Amino acid sequence: MQDRDQERTRRRLLDAAFVEFAAHGIAGARMERIARIARCSAGLAYNYYGGKDELFDAVQSDVAGATALEFDVLDLPGYAGRLYDLQHQHPEFARLATWQRLERRSPASRTADVEAIRSAQESGLVSSRFPAEQVLQLVLAVASMWAAAPSSSDHGVRRRTVEDAVRRLVEP
Repeated sequence: MQDRDQERTRRRLLDAAFVEFAAHGIAGARMERIARIARCSAGLAYNYYGGKDELFDAVQSDVAGATALEFDVLDLPGYAGRLYDLQHQHPEFARLATWQRLERRSPASRTADVEAIRSAQESGLVSSRFPAEQVLQLVLAVASMWAAAPSSSDHGVRRRTVEDAVRRLVEP
């Protein structure tokens, strides 16, 4: 029973931290607010996660597992379209990614994706106009550029534009 209680507390902390980090970023988030939302003490939050940075990393990992967009180096336009859809439907994911870029010096590790792009470039399947690291960052930026667009604007047109832009970026 205690293991289930601990797991429920961890889940409540992750859910509360997701909301807090999406709204306030890493610097603006407060462990006391997270703990209050999760209905536990701040001390318990520190016991489970060590601190705000570790909790942010746990939230990032949790979000990555929950969204699980399959990275397909042979269909980077489709990947960008799916990422755009996710961020359009769940703007809090986009905000979390933005805080990651703004407040952390190094981007989240995407080493396997960079290596897949590099290999596809060497095989002539993806353009070599830009280094693999830049291709990945450009694909992510194009997919994210309209994440905060008003819902009244044409989602289908924006999605097709994202896919077309990435297609033109990566075609050999």
